[in-house]
Amino acid sequence: MIVQERQTVNCGATLAEERRQYGARRRKDRPGALLPEHLLARLWRAKEGRSLRTVDGRRVRVLYAGRPAPGHGPDFQDAVVRMDGERASGNVELHRRPSDWHAHGHDADPAYDDVMLHVVAEADGTGPGLPLAELNRAGPREALEPPLMARLSRASSSELREMLVGSGMARFRERIKIARRSIEETGTDQALHEAVFDALGYAENRAPFHRLARAIPESKLRWLANSLPPDERPAALERVLLDASGLDDGPHTSGGEHPSWKTAGVRPVNQPRRRIRGAAVLLARVSNEGLLAACERAVAEGRTSLERLFVVDDAAGALIGAGRAREIVVNAVLPLLAATGNAGAEELFLRYPSLPENALTREARRLTGAQGMRLSACEQLGLLRLYRGSIAGD
Repeated sequence: MIVQERQTVNCGATLAEERRQYGARRRKDRPGALLPEHLLARLWRAKEGRSLRTVDGRRVRVLYAGRPAPGHGPDFQDAVVRMDGERASGNVELHRRPSDWHAHGHDADPAYDDVMLHVVAEADGTGPGLPLAELNRAGPREALEPPLMARLSRASSSELREMLVGSGMARFRERIKIARRSIEETGTDQALHEAVFDALGYAENRAPFHRLARAIPESKLRWLANSLPPDERPAALERVLLDASGLDDGPHTSGGEHPSWKTAGVRPVNQPRRRIRGAAVLLARVSNEGLLAACERAVAEGRTSLERLFVVDDAAGALIGAGRAREIVVNAVLPLLAATGNAGAEELFLRYPSLPENALTREARRLTGAQGMRLSACEQLGLLRLYRGSIAGD
């Protein structure tokens, strides 16, 4: 739930300040009088549960203003609205005037292609061909809409934990089904290879990492590694993977159905070349027994051993850090091992401690009032599943 205080804090004060500062005259007669975008963002969030109208007369009911974007791209992500009664979710961009869309270069930036609503302080007749709403153009007076995830926010701590564990286990079983399909298609070793590469790619580069795992299968990399002395294996695997990725030639755009590698805006530690190097060291390290056998052995030894298997360090710092290793274990390895019938995998998942927090988990915690709760990995993933489901309308 969006906590009510958060919806309204400073909103009335901001509007009062706007009236005092700008008076009754229309803003278009006062060129410098429009609110700055950081105040527009606060006013937009205060619209949650309320209505406004687009300049062409459509009613927009704001169910969820979205989460502030962490970096480059639209101002708010995953917003949920009803536009003339039809539910929609997507990104929202805020500007002082519609013409700022072109002035800021958004018309030529693919990051803004999926914006569903353009919200401005004042419409001036220019801008992209998107639904356009003025913040001061109020919709009809009507009862507040229940905030997103309101049911969870009203639950007691024990009730919330019960719902989160149930959702987390449902997500785990969904991942097991995906793993079983992958095993049927490619075999267990290759399915694990692809799952680990997926997890190395994060959201930005998941698809190209998956394609790379298909292009250079586990069997080929293991054969190559075992044909070389141990000290030569990491560099040889890295060369093969980088050559197949196209990253040696800079940012790579594949033709046809294959997506591009994303490097702009990606943190240095998450750059794909660095993750590929980490994968090469990891696969070289387990080439004698194979990654699957190494994971099965580590599960039997316990969480610490399994997590340590995926941590890869070098002189310049971690190629795969402890946080990413935990993500790989929980999201890729344990579901796949459970799909093979490994009874210890599900038990370990239920006992696994918390994963690193990110913008999604922090926003989901805020909506449910769970900011101070210590959550297990199962509970965290259950919370994210509920958050994503509420955005999608499930």
